[in-house]
Amino acid sequence: MIEIDPDEIEWTAIRAQGAGGQNVNKVSSALHLRYDIRNSSLPDPVKDRLMHSGDRRITSGGVVIIKAQRYRSQERNREDALERLRKVIDEAAL
Repeated sequence: MIEIDPDEIEWTAIRAQGAGGQNVNKVSSALHLRYDIRNSSLPDPVKDRLMHSGDRRITSGGVVIIKAQRYRSQERNREDALERLRKVIDEAAL
């Protein structure tokens, strides 16, 4: 398992889509995670595999973008986004 430097992750709070009850238009519980592959501390072979993986969450500029909005709390969505990023990186590290 490759270690991900938390300082290399950019977070943006956004409003979750869909039904959400009383706080739906007041609380930004969803998050966008942005991870720049090219400027990361990942080993070069892993960067190359990520860039050529064809994953739709990776932009042509080499940025992984994950939108996390499954949960009502921002902390749970943060954990979910990190877990999904780890999975993408771990698959490329095999």
